[in-house]
Amino acid sequence: MGSSVRSLSPEHAVIEARFFGRVTHQDLDDAFGKCLEFALAQDVWNLMADCSDLVWSVEMSDLKEFVEGLSALGVKDRFREALVQPTDLTARVYVNFWETAGVNRGLDMRTFPTRDDALAWLDS
Repeated sequence: MGSSVRSLSPEHAVIEARFFGRVTHQDLDDAFGKCLEFALAQDVWNLMADCSDLVWSVEMSDLKEFVEGLSALGVKDRFREALVQPTDLTARVYVNFWETAGVNRGLDMRTFPTRDDALAWLDS
């Protein structure tokens, strides 16, 4: 299915990426690129990945590739990502892997049960 990316400014200094249905490597690549464009243009490094409607289909190696790319950007000191947990239990395994891989590389990433909880943390 895919992804969408938008800025939540001015209400929140947050870039929101939504993932829904079965996500492909290309969907991840597109979302990563759009998030990076917004972040650079607005100097906003708070990201919310709403995975609540996600049904995963990519490989763990794809996730590892993207988290390594994110880590290499050199924005660890100002980057924060809030992940909204998917309802699909299999997809949760992948979201939890993404969070763990990011944290292991020094990124500030946390999972939340709801979008409101994720936004509250990013706004704090």
